[in-house]
Amino acid sequence: MPRWVATVGAMDINRATQTAAAGAIVLSMSLTGCGGGSGSTSSESSPAAPAETSNETTGGESTASTESSGGTGTAASGLGPDADLSKESPSVAPQDAITAAQTEVGKGTVTSIELDFNEREKIWQYEVKVQDGSTENDVEVDAESGEVRSTEKDDTDDPVTPIDLEKPMTYDEALELAKKKGSGRLEGWKLEHDNKRTEYQFDFDDQGRELEIAVDVDSKKVTVDD
Repeated sequence: MPRWVATVGAMDINRATQTAAAGAIVLSMSLTGCGGGSGSTSSESSPAAPAETSNETTGGESTASTESSGGTGTAASGLGPDADLSKESPSVAPQDAITAAQTEVGKGTVTSIELDFNEREKIWQYEVKVQDGSTENDVEVDAESGEVRSTEKDDTDDPVTPIDLEKPMTYDEALELAKKKGSGRLEGWKLEHDNKRTEYQFDFDDQGRELEIAVDVDSKKVTVDD
């Protein structure tokens, strides 16, 4: 056989071998690529778990924020049991408490209003008396929420004498007169008609010394009872 024929045959065999080897490499790479694709898919789907953690954290932060806000609101709007009424006021104004009491009773004349701290209920409350003929309605109103907490009826033979928070003397005017005769923490006050006089009564706690100072709304006379 001519040498060139043998050489060509050998070249064909080598070429076939190389082609087969190349095919095996390509196939191997293809399989590897498929495996890598599967790994890539797994890698892409794996962040889903942290996303849930992030949502839970966000929800937790939102809840904490809501609770904090609620707690801050309650503290900001409510008077403490040792509040000084000469410097602080409850959320509900006296006139609003009177309106709530009149609405609850339906009819009658307001003859007294008092604000103090209810030790049993641990709240500041107004006590408004509304008289309808011979019936006296005693209405308790929460000084922070305006809620009517209770109503009691009693018989009375007192004449119906209305009170007025503005005339002839306002609360602020009466308090200024009272502070000239006493000092300390104002822990309660009242406006009522008693013994033929309409008076503001202020209860002061002056370092443990209890003072009751009355201011006559007509004469502006101030009396001290300690």
